[in-house]
Amino acid sequence: MSPLLVVLSTVPDAETGLAIARNLVEERLVACAQLLPAMTSVYIWQETVQQETEHLLILKVPSAGYTQLEAALRQLHPYEVPEIIAIEASRVVDSYLVWATGAASSTTPNA
Repeated sequence: MSPLLVVLSTVPDAETGLAIARNLVEERLVACAQLLPAMTSVYIWQETVQQETEHLLILKVPSAGYTQLEAALRQLHPYEVPEIIAIEASRVVDSYLVWATGAASSTTPNA
């Protein structure tokens, strides 16, 4: 079974984040998407320090599906350079991994 990845991506607002999350779940590119409340991000963009309110998407995907997820996220995301960071989960409860693998697969119905 493919390892589970936790993918992080910031979005400019809750409406955008929810639209992306729903699309990715409906297309079964991720098993689960969580949208965290507003936070402040400080970063350098075009040689200037920026401070913006953003929301964080947390996405769960089997590593075998990462390439498709990244392509879809790049297409859906409004940022010129979207943050897309994948972290491999070192330990996952077996039953959750089985569910996530099925949920993020267009050929396997949800458990």
